[in-house]
Amino acid sequence: MVKPLYTVTLPRLRQIAVFSGIMLCLSLLTQSPSLFASALPVTEVKVGVYPYSPYVEQNDQGEYEGIAISLIKLLNDHQDQYLFIPVPVSPKRRYQAFKMGDYDIIFFENPSWGWQDIPVEISRPYQTDGEVYVALAEKNRGQEYFTDLSNKRMVGILGFHYGFAGFNADEHYLRQNFHMILSWTNEKNLALLRERHGDIAVMSKAFLHRFFKDNPDARKEFLISDHYDQRYQHSALIRPGFTPGTKEINQLMDELKSSGKLLELFRPYGIRACADITADAHPGQMQDVCLK
Repeated sequence: MVKPLYTVTLPRLRQIAVFSGIMLCLSLLTQSPSLFASALPVTEVKVGVYPYSPYVEQNDQGEYEGIAISLIKLLNDHQDQYLFIPVPVSPKRRYQAFKMGDYDIIFFENPSWGWQDIPVEISRPYQTDGEVYVALAEKNRGQEYFTDLSNKRMVGILGFHYGFAGFNADEHYLRQNFHMILSWTNEKNLALLRERHGDIAVMSKAFLHRFFKDNPDARKEFLISDHYDQRYQHSALIRPGFTPGTKEINQLMDELKSSGKLLELFRPYGIRACADITADAHPGQMQDVCLK
């Protein structure tokens, strides 16, 4: 007796195709989950950057570089959910640019620098820094030179906030009350001191770390104050409701910290982990600028 041939009906074919498709997807997912992750849409994250040595600088070709630019690259290399894109702004206009939606997040900021009336989310601090007074080193000139600033020609950067001025960044106020000379870069301000166009400049220790590391012979040219104009912690400021928010940024920074990649980014600038700095470090070493 001839057995009847097994007939596969159309509904049966559909069942087999669906089952085969599910098994193929499960196989691909277990063997290469990145294939699916790479297919997900990437969220573009516009990051405000403004000249702030050594965090953001322009080289001779006009390209931006510095700690913040390296951090953006590191964040992009670390994950594939977000694409962080630097958006250049000026220090003075960074608030208006944020309000207008030109960018959504800014690193190496402090909420007390003019952000008090602007709604922002604030990440956990990830780095400490501070600003000190710098003058030309001259015979019989010591720390007492920095005691009274009222009769000194102060030098700073346009759009920055300084402790001695009550954090008032208005250029007319600074010029009228402190005879302040304002430029765009710390390098220019050192040149103003050398040319005796100003008496005292205010600079971050992170910048001085890098500058004296690259120019060790210049250290003897300048007198650095033992006390601060201000000390601060750097955080990321984020547009409320934006993704990634504080939770995601905190997690990403924690991952970079745990992997050692964040410390590796800071090391060329002479910045170490806060935990590695002893409490009795000599002030002249300027080792209190650190990664938290």
